[in-house]
Amino acid sequence: MLPLLATLALALAMISRAPMQASALAAGEANNITSLMGTWSTGTAKVSTGIDFYNPVNTSFTIPATAGQSYSFTDDGYWEEALYIYTANPAKPSCVSASLFWQHGTWQLNGNNSLTLTPFNGDGRQLTEDRCSSTSTTSAYYYQPEYMLGFDITLDTHFGRPEYRLQLYAFDGALKPVMWQTYNPPQMLPTELLVETIYGTTS
Repeated sequence: MLPLLATLALALAMISRAPMQASALAAGEANNITSLMGTWSTGTAKVSTGIDFYNPVNTSFTIPATAGQSYSFTDDGYWEEALYIYTANPAKPSCVSASLFWQHGTWQLNGNNSLTLTPFNGDGRQLTEDRCSSTSTTSAYYYQPEYMLGFDITLDTHFGRPEYRLQLYAFDGALKPVMWQTYNPPQMLPTELLVETIYGTTS
């Protein structure tokens, strides 16, 4: 009788702990079917990280055919981001602005399945075009650390063929646009501080 009671007590203890372990995840699933390594892009992958989006030598962008987002990750802790975003003006529907953002740096997977993305300071760049502004095009440095509440990777069908699907969760748990793996190894610029490498200064 005593061994049976002990077994039941152990089983109940394991069941009671299971919800606590599941809730320890900030967001997403821990049992991803592949690593984050690779280049991930939304939609038709017109936006992708790498030299085809941003050229750090002359700090210029190549404007993609459509808006979209792309992230790249390496297994040794580096990441890169390329964003092309349209912003509507409700007061003037014809005044749509377009913004391009690029940055890269290091990333860390936290114990609760969340991600911390830390940019290299001085490398990031943004370009905004607004046809209704007195200054139609503005360019500036860009530095935006990111915290993803979680992520999960599944295998799904995209344009009729199986592809890895990445779902990122923003800092507040909101779903970011679904991305699909387009390159592995990732398509990225060098994983180092490029301002210092190219110009010899970080100022």
